[in-house]
Amino acid sequence: MPSGRTQPVGGDQLARHREPRPQGPWFAIGVLPVVALTVPAALVFSGPLESNGWVGRLLVFWIAAAVIVGWVARVRRPRRSSPAEIGLWLLIGALATSVAASGLRTLTESESSGVMRAALVMFPLAIVALGISTTADRPRTDAFLAAILIGATVSALVGVLQFMKPFDLAAVLRLPGMTARQLGGMGSRGGFFRVKGAAGHPIEFGVICGALVPLGMHFVRFGRTHNRRILAAVATVCLLLAIPMGVSRSGILVVLVALIVYAVVLSVRQRISLLILGLGAGMVMRAAIPGLLGTVTSFFTHASTDNSVSGRTEDYAQIDEFFRQTPILGRGLGTFRPEDYFFLDNQYLLALVEGGIVLVAAIILFFLLAIASCRGASLRAARAADASRAQAVMAAVLAIGVSGLFFDLFSFAQVTVLTFVLAGVAGALWRQGVDDGVPIPSAIERIRGRPVPVAAGRMAAGGRLSGPIDVDDAPNRWSTRG
Repeated sequence: MPSGRTQPVGGDQLARHREPRPQGPWFAIGVLPVVALTVPAALVFSGPLESNGWVGRLLVFWIAAAVIVGWVARVRRPRRSSPAEIGLWLLIGALATSVAASGLRTLTESESSGVMRAALVMFPLAIVALGISTTADRPRTDAFLAAILIGATVSALVGVLQFMKPFDLAAVLRLPGMTARQLGGMGSRGGFFRVKGAAGHPIEFGVICGALVPLGMHFVRFGRTHNRRILAAVATVCLLLAIPMGVSRSGILVVLVALIVYAVVLSVRQRISLLILGLGAGMVMRAAIPGLLGTVTSFFTHASTDNSVSGRTEDYAQIDEFFRQTPILGRGLGTFRPEDYFFLDNQYLLALVEGGIVLVAAIILFFLLAIASCRGASLRAARAADASRAQAVMAAVLAIGVSGLFFDLFSFAQVTVLTFVLAGVAGALWRQGVDDGVPIPSAIERIRGRPVPVAAGRMAAGGRLSGPIDVDDAPNRWSTRG
């Protein structure tokens, strides 16, 4: 195939074999990330709903119900499930098992309410993620990822403003019919005010901003217009600027992990440029806000004497006792309440106590299979933009999964919503790669450098590409050109 030519692939006679994507509640899905990342979870409707009165959670309930109705109404089902969907179903099964395990012992009133609260958070989000995975086409995926970036950028801008003049967004908004509950969480650390943007805690804020930096970089590189690329660059700078303002190790670790993963799709020159820009930005920030970067750096260099680190390690001995009591199924989902026991700043240890080995294994598989979906989409990508998109989502999912080692991830509303919707996007990207991408060669073919036909995709199965492929734009990593 000559280089530099655009080859149309497929034909009208093959189009009829492609199953159209179901419509789904996509207006509500598209609004969800903006609402979830900009409206503080502490701001809820007055009444008996309590934390379930958060507008983001109410929107999740509505979308989940619409997805279930859509499943019942649909006659055809997708022929294959993505790895991310398999991970979601495994997680749903483990969550249901953990809920059932809570009935094996007598619960206190707070434990019973904790089971219901956790179930109302996790199950609807898993259904929403499955709905995204099975209905999102490429335009919807791009629009949805842009909405995620917009929501995170608004929160980051709020964080920057909080650093200049401390305020709590939930207390400032005070919308009619709504009340602010569980305010605070910011405070001072190392002589600097810890911001949280629209999130519930500085750690959650840092994790969200750090995980989505690669997504901003993707839109900087592949935005459809010059103005969109400029806006994406501004958004990325806002995210990077806000991360150290949370004065947290977690945000720094998350952005480093995310950037390392995303760098896989960058050329050597782009990686060097990114490193130089990062060093330059660090110097500018060091001059603009003296002491901030040094304070954050000291959290790593003096971690052995940090009370927050020692507090986490001391939890391990206490967890061992709970684990030995119910190692397989755990004590029950949502039953390990801080008011009854103690705070546990590790999502995997918390899952080990509440759901035993079954739930921990399911959560780990949930993340790994979402990552596998993204990586599969990246490897199948027929265009550089598709590879970048998949790798950016993979970077975010992996970074959030790693952050679960540092705080109780699913106890925070905004980052929990973000985690599940990204898992749904991962499944959608995998389907798009299978439908429209190039086949993934075997390990032996990669070693031998055997050429791979760039537009094979699913042609043998009656599929077609959604448009022409520019051979120069295709990653085609294992092709040999001589």
